[in-house]
Amino acid sequence: MKLNDLKHLNSLLADFTWFGRTFLQTGTGLEWDAIGGRDYFATAWMEFFKGINDGTYHRLVEAITDAPYISHFRKEVAERLNPLLVELDVMSVEQGMHKIKVRIDVEKFKRYETKLRQLSGDGIIFDIIQDDDDIRDTYFIDGDPDQIRSYLMHGIREVLDRYTSAEQEKIRELESRLKELETELQEKNALLAVQDAGRMELARTVKEQQDEITAVTERNRTLEGILSEYRKEEEEADNAVIDPSSPIENGRLRMYFFYKLGFLDKSIWNDGLTYGQMGKILQKILGGKPIKADTAERDVKLFNATGSAKLKDFEAKNEDKVLNYLKSVCPDTDFPKGRFVNDIRKNTGRNG
Repeated sequence: MKLNDLKHLNSLLADFTWFGRTFLQTGTGLEWDAIGGRDYFATAWMEFFKGINDGTYHRLVEAITDAPYISHFRKEVAERLNPLLVELDVMSVEQGMHKIKVRIDVEKFKRYETKLRQLSGDGIIFDIIQDDDDIRDTYFIDGDPDQIRSYLMHGIREVLDRYTSAEQEKIRELESRLKELETELQEKNALLAVQDAGRMELARTVKEQQDEITAVTERNRTLEGILSEYRKEEEEADNAVIDPSSPIENGRLRMYFFYKLGFLDKSIWNDGLTYGQMGKILQKILGGKPIKADTAERDVKLFNATGSAKLKDFEAKNEDKVLNYLKSVCPDTDFPKGRFVNDIRKNTGRNG
């Protein structure tokens, strides 16, 4: 916004608050003799009663709440209008219709004549303005001070309500945009959940710091870096050479071995498990240290020795560990002790 916008708004506020201040200064609009006018061609009472009857006061409300101002100057408007609203609210006001006496300086009749005839034509004052050479210095206006105050307060509240509503709408829009960004970020994090521990930590860090993300550009820059690493890992997997005497270091190749052995076939897993849960379980298994060949051979024999005392002893010591981990990854799946493998793996007709 430009400085001239604020200057123009302050000018509108000065004209708007003049009505309320004048009402207070004139004893709720009943005593006008001591109040000077702002216009060379009109007294204060002429401006006041014409303004509240011909729509001038309401047009000021519309001008003050014009779109260019309403999104920038809520504080300035509130500071000007709230104190005036309180003063009008607590003042003692007479109720009922009054004939309010107003005067003019007869020597200035020619100056005021046009405005007087407008007031007479609008029915605000009695229509007798001048009889031949007899110029009237006193006129009467029908007015209810309590109704006038209510009208003035209604205009002030309307301005304040519009500025408050605009501020709340702006907050709602920002909150909605933040939720959209959070949703987008969560979707990206879900795609990265199957990557190595370092990438999972990065995703967690991004999630924890998402309220500090202030621009979509910064978010995209972070994701581009992650995708670049992802492509780099794919290239490494494509170009890797398998040494029979060494462990497989590349995570993608290790997962490929699982795939070729049938462990990644979704059809053998429980329908209720997601890819994310499958990925977590496999990552947990792959994350350990390398196993020696003779150790692996011994374990294969052990776990195929169904019913052996040694296998039963091992299960008694370790089944709960595996069971508790699977429950943490798949909280919606029931794992009865002794047969939880069949709750992860589809029933193939064999006992698990």
